[in-house]
Amino acid sequence: MNDDMLLDDFERPLADLCTDDTLRAIEAGASVEALWRAIDGLGFTDALLPEARGGAGLSLRELFAPAFAAGRAGLALPFAETAVARALLAAAGQREAGGDGPIAIAPAAAHEGDAIVCRDVPGGALAQWVLVGSQGHWLLLPRERAVAQPGTWRPRVSATLHWDRSTLAVARFERGDADATALCNALHAAGMAGAMARVLELTTAYAQDRRQFGRPIAQFQAIQQELAVLAEHAHSATLAARLGCSAEGWQPDALMAAVAKLRACEAARGVAAIAHAVFGAIGITEEHVLGLYTRRLHEWRQAPGTEAQCARLLGEAVLARPEGLLDAVRLRLAAAVHG
Repeated sequence: MNDDMLLDDFERPLADLCTDDTLRAIEAGASVEALWRAIDGLGFTDALLPEARGGAGLSLRELFAPAFAAGRAGLALPFAETAVARALLAAAGQREAGGDGPIAIAPAAAHEGDAIVCRDVPGGALAQWVLVGSQGHWLLLPRERAVAQPGTWRPRVSATLHWDRSTLAVARFERGDADATALCNALHAAGMAGAMARVLELTTAYAQDRRQFGRPIAQFQAIQQELAVLAEHAHSATLAARLGCSAEGWQPDALMAAVAKLRACEAARGVAAIAHAVFGAIGITEEHVLGLYTRRLHEWRQAPGTEAQCARLLGEAVLARPEGLLDAVRLRLAAAVHG
């Protein structure tokens, strides 16, 4: 699927659905049922399913563009996660178990007896189901049966979830090669890259419109330098995210996904800081959408695998095989540039 088809079939209708008012309403606790039905109706949530099962037979590499578009639109619902979860459920012969509702994906962070805990799940408060990677298996757990603790950055959107027993799962199957943390790293990196692209657009437009001393602040050299750094962060995050989602199947390379997530996290810190410096006080007001995007970027940074977890994974890999790892990153980075 080429970019023009994506723009016509997904990105444009998604932008119409995710207006600034809609995004604010979701953050305030509004129902997302109608929004999800509309998004699901676009057909991309089944994009990874084989054509014989009603999907488009896309790969994770091809899912990058819709995931990027969802991040750019500010979509709080777990869109890309649902697409991957439905594909995994279908491959296990349990597609019907997830129904038509949104599905978050999360690695189990802790086991307390038979209880399961998933921390800081993006969209976890809005999902109908959570596909949990736990001890070599996938468990499809109903979100409504979990005790939910509000997320730090977006308390009505994300959550830490606690199920008192694994038998609440309506589907259970072997995890195989599908690593929950690697999948989350790749998908989060794509969404973060999309969100940063939107922050770049918002900040550039504001700098061109805001006037001081009789001219737009974008004409001041200091602001131009800030915008240049912001653009570098946003574009490098996009390149890294393509790297993380470069798999032709569904499962990303764990190290490449960690590279992508770590670069996205580092870029997100700079993007958020620069954007708010350019906007000033208006950027943190309820009237402006910038804060919704920067809060989501910080939320993704803390979601498993966290920035620290990705750095640790890469550090261990460098110590184990520095030349092989660096060569792999260079090759895949070149492929992402030309792809």
